[in-house]
Amino acid sequence: MPPEPLTAAYLKEIQDRVTDAPKGPWEVQPNEFGQPDQVGPICYLQTWAEADLAPTVTFISHARRDVPALLGEVSRQQDVISALERRIRLLEQVRDGGRHDQ
Repeated sequence: MPPEPLTAAYLKEIQDRVTDAPKGPWEVQPNEFGQPDQVGPICYLQTWAEADLAPTVTFISHARRDVPALLGEVSRQQDVISALERRIRLLEQVRDGGRHDQ
């Protein structure tokens, strides 16, 4: 289970896995019957239920783009949060400093 909230170390582990994975995009390749058989470097796709195959293929094929995009968004939000925390500390210092001057 991932830690909650996600830690910098855990996000780094995810980023390392993304970096180590084959480059995308991962295209879906059909077999001779037109069924999805390979997604990028992953071949011979099989699921327990036929109804699960298409959603699984879609998930896998988008993961190579989605995971880096999500990591980028997490990083952007962390930067915004850090900036807001710095701003709050500054405002609290000004507020508290003003009380001490009175």
